Amino acid sequence: MKSNEIIEKIIKERRNVRAFKNKTIPKKVISKIIEMGIWAPNHRMTEPWKFIIIQKNSEKRLSISKKIEKYIKENSSNNNSKTVQKIADKARAEFESCPVIMYVCSSAGKNEEETLENYSSTSIAIQNMALYSWAVGVGIGWSTGKPIKVKGLKKILEVPDSSIIAGCLYMGYIENKSVIIKKSRTNHLKKTIWK
Repeated sequence: MKSNEIIEKIIKERRNVRAFKNKTIPKKVISKIIEMGIWAPNHRMTEPWKFIIIQKNSEKRLSISKKIEKYIKENSSNNNSKTVQKIADKARAEFESCPVIMYVCSSAGKNEEETLENYSSTSIAIQNMALYSWAVGVGIGWSTGKPIKVKGLKKILEVPDSSIIAGCLYMGYIENKSVIIKKSRTNHLKKTIWK
């Protein structure tokens, strides 16, 4: 298979996943995934990203998981308290049991334009990581929801208040690639304007 065909296959196969084997990812594999991330283009070579790995069973992991549970309870639109509690319990357990939790933050720029460029570059870094991870059997569930919306997160992560949290990455060896739902996309020509 030609290199362009391999790249196309990985791009089209990759999915956001959270069904992981109960298996530790070696630090050298995590390090390589991050290395692939930092090859993202970044205007002015600001290298705006920071990667914070929250160890399983650590105080920080448990603290954040409790805050996720609290966030769900306080912000759910569901009026059934038992249902909300089940959702909160599931989210907390998923966060606590995930093999690797990684937060990816973007640095503020000198102005609004540079801050946006930095955030865009950090998002590309996450996509680089997701593609490389997929190729080595590691899945990433990229969340921009509850895990990054909890109160006091930047303080827990020890990042500047000016940082933007681009995502919380749930990471692990993929449980079963064959059961991952294949998805299609709208034909790109319908989204393309030639002038």
